[in-house]
Amino acid sequence: MRMEHYSVLNLPFDATPAEIRAAYFDAVRKYHPDAQNGEGDGARFIEIQQAYEVLVDGKRRAVYDRSLPESTRETSVTQVGVRYSRTTIHRSGEPQLIYALLDLSCTRKIDPNELPPAHVCVILDRSSSMRGERLDMVRANLIRLIRKLRSTDVLSIVTFSDRAEVLVPPVALSDPARIESVVMGISAGGATEIFQGLDLGFEVFKRYAGRSNFLKHLILITDGHTYGDEKRCYEVAERAAVEGISIHALGIGYEWNDTFLDRLASLSGGNSVYISAAEDLVQFIEQKIQSLSVNYARKSELVLELPEHVTLNYAFRIQPNVSPLEVNFPIQLGPLEYGRNTSVILEFKIDQLQSVEPDQIIASGRVYFEIPSKTIPIERQFIEIKRPVRNTWTKEKTPTAILTAMSRLSLYRLQEKARKEAVAGDIESSSLHLKYLASRFMAQGNQDLARTAMMEADHLQKHQRFSDEGEKDIKYGTRSLFLLPDPELKKL
Repeated sequence: MRMEHYSVLNLPFDATPAEIRAAYFDAVRKYHPDAQNGEGDGARFIEIQQAYEVLVDGKRRAVYDRSLPESTRETSVTQVGVRYSRTTIHRSGEPQLIYALLDLSCTRKIDPNELPPAHVCVILDRSSSMRGERLDMVRANLIRLIRKLRSTDVLSIVTFSDRAEVLVPPVALSDPARIESVVMGISAGGATEIFQGLDLGFEVFKRYAGRSNFLKHLILITDGHTYGDEKRCYEVAERAAVEGISIHALGIGYEWNDTFLDRLASLSGGNSVYISAAEDLVQFIEQKIQSLSVNYARKSELVLELPEHVTLNYAFRIQPNVSPLEVNFPIQLGPLEYGRNTSVILEFKIDQLQSVEPDQIIASGRVYFEIPSKTIPIERQFIEIKRPVRNTWTKEKTPTAILTAMSRLSLYRLQEKARKEAVAGDIESSSLHLKYLASRFMAQGNQDLARTAMMEADHLQKHQRFSDEGEKDIKYGTRSLFLLPDPELKKL
C-alpha cells in the first residue's frame, strides 16, 4: 500500500516549508541507497523524492491536499500548556534557575472506535539467575497479561540468555491457551546478554507485517547486569524511539543496573520499574493494560532551541508515569492518554542576563505527537517558553503544583547526589545527605523510607558503599513520591 506523502516524510498536515525541507534532508540521509547506516532503501527513497516534490511546491501541494479525506483537516485536539515557577526573571550578572511545567493534553473524549490495537513484545531474561521463584512469578504474570489483552491486540515473546530466540512470534490473541502453554514451558539457563534479546525484539517489530496503526510497547524483564553491550543497547533504544516503540524496563530483585535501565527506557519515552515483590509485577501489568486502553498518541517528543546563555539542566516526567528524561533533542516524552495529561518539569539555567528587552525567550520549539488513528498520524504544536524581565528581584509565591513537583524533584536529585558522592569516595558527604533525606521523609510522614535512608547511611559508614537493595529502595521510593495525591496535580 502506497504511503501518503506527509507520512512518508513524518510531517504534520500543516507543515511549514522549512519543516518540509528539514524532513526531506533527514529522510535522504537515512534512506538513500548508499546510506552508511545500513538502512538504505531504494523503494522508500523514491517515495521520499516524490513526496518532497509535491509538498515543496505550493500549487502541487494544494491540489494534493484537496485529494485527501476531509478528516485530515480536522482541528487538532492536542494541546501544550506551560506553567512557571516565577512570573518574572531578574536582569542580573548572576546565573538563575527557572522551572517550567509542561502539560500535554488531549481534549477529545475517548472514542472506542478510535482506540488502536497494541503490539506488546515481551523480552524475557531467562538466564540461570531467573531460575525458581522469579521465573514462576514472571510466567504467572505473562499469563495475566495474555488474558487481559484485547482480542485485537498482538503479543510476541523473545527470551534471551547468552543468545536470543523468538519464543512466540507476533500473534493475535484469538487462541490464548496455546500461548499460555508455551509460556509455562520457559526454562532458565545461561548468562545475561541484554543486547541479544533487545535487538531481536526490535527486529520482531520491524518484520511484523501488521497494520501500521498499532501501539508498540517493548517490555524488558531482567534480574541482572549486562556486560560490554550497553552502547549497542542504547543504539537499539534510539532506533526504537524513531519507530514509535516505547521500552519499559523491569528490574527484578536488586542485582541489576538501574542507571543502565533508566537510560535505556528514557531514550524511547518509556520508564524503568523496580520489581521487589510479586505484587509490583502485578501492579505493572494492571497499569499497562489500563494505559493501552486509553492511549491517544503512541509517542510525543519535544524539540527546543535555546539561546546561548540558557541551558536545559534537567527534564523529569511526573505524569502519567515517573521517570527522568534524557536531555538530548528530541526528548522522548512518552505516550499521551485520553483524559490524563503527560506532565514534564524542566529546569533551565539562565546565565548572565543583561538584555534590555522586556521579555526573555528561554526556549522555543515544537512538540510532535504520533497518533495511530489518524490518516496523517503526525501532529505538531509550537511552544514558546518566555518570561518578562525585571531590574529588581521580587519575592513571589510559587504555584502549588510546581512547588510540589520541585520539592519532590529536589529529594530525588539529592539521592542521586548521595550515590555519586559515594562512588567518588566522599562517604561523609554522602552519609550526611542520606540522613538529611531521612529527616525530610520523616517530616512528610514516610517512616519506612526514612528508616531505609538511615539504615543505608549506617551501611555506607561501615562498608564504604551503598547496598544494592538499599540503593534501589531509596531511589525508587523517592521516585514514587511523585505518585502521591496532590490537589493541583489532579487538575492536570
